[in-house]
Amino acid sequence: MKKVMVVMSTYNGGVRIVKQLDSIFSQQDVEVKCFVRDDGSKDKNTRNVLTQYMQHEDRLKVEFAENVGWQRSFLLALSKAPKADYYAFSDQDDVWMNDKLSKSISELEKHNSEKAVLFHCNRISCTPALKALPIQAPKVPCPLNKKNALTQEYAQGCSIVINNVARDLVCRHFPSKDVPHDFWTGLICYYFGEVYYSPEPLFYHINHGGNASTAGHIKESRQRRLKSFLRENSYPNVAKDLINGYTDLLSTNDRNFLQIVATNKDSFVKKLRLVLDPNFKRVNWQGTLLLKLSVLLGKY
Repeated sequence: MKKVMVVMSTYNGGVRIVKQLDSIFSQQDVEVKCFVRDDGSKDKNTRNVLTQYMQHEDRLKVEFAENVGWQRSFLLALSKAPKADYYAFSDQDDVWMNDKLSKSISELEKHNSEKAVLFHCNRISCTPALKALPIQAPKVPCPLNKKNALTQEYAQGCSIVINNVARDLVCRHFPSKDVPHDFWTGLICYYFGEVYYSPEPLFYHINHGGNASTAGHIKESRQRRLKSFLRENSYPNVAKDLINGYTDLLSTNDRNFLQIVATNKDSFVKKLRLVLDPNFKRVNWQGTLLLKLSVLLGKY
């Protein structure tokens, strides 16, 4: 059986973590282990839950570390996780179906293992009682193109499974700002590897009302995006990170465009080029409008 390392970052998760860990260690037809980086939880409950769980489950390893924010914490956990055939991100408060990993790996095994390969799947957004929400946000299977990939998070972190090549490539360079781990992982794999998607839901993404991620929840996601726009930047600009970390893998055309994106605040002409570029957009017109407005206002 293939060895899978599940990577999790926890923060004040308390007893909710237990259901997720139970569902991870109930995965069928894979040899699964879990590496948790606790991101400096302030509640005593989270540390106690993880410590007690380790006492009866030797497949769980936990690092109690300083708080760096969930975005960086997940990437640090991925970089420090023990070697495996595949790696899967996990939230601290969801529930996986018991064939989530086996079906993910079955798809990954069909493709070139010498390339960075990412698989992600659909989910059921639900209440803590696992009752499906009446409106399920649509998934984006894959970016429209590389320019769209810079603006569009398509692979939800807890749905992602990657191979060793992808893990090494993602951890080769960390973004300088608080960039979500799933956005960064999805971007790197799309730019330099291959991406595959299954519309079959393989896990329950639970809405507790205070989730770090609003993926799958339309109203909350739009509200958070608007608040972010009013406060600071709506979308992370990672063009400079791609140039600094992966310039040897970039084509000349990609590098030239990324240079424009990275320095767009320096020139109105560059801003205008991004605003008028039909491929530099998000998948819906509302998101595209906010993106273009962000560029014009110097918020991107």
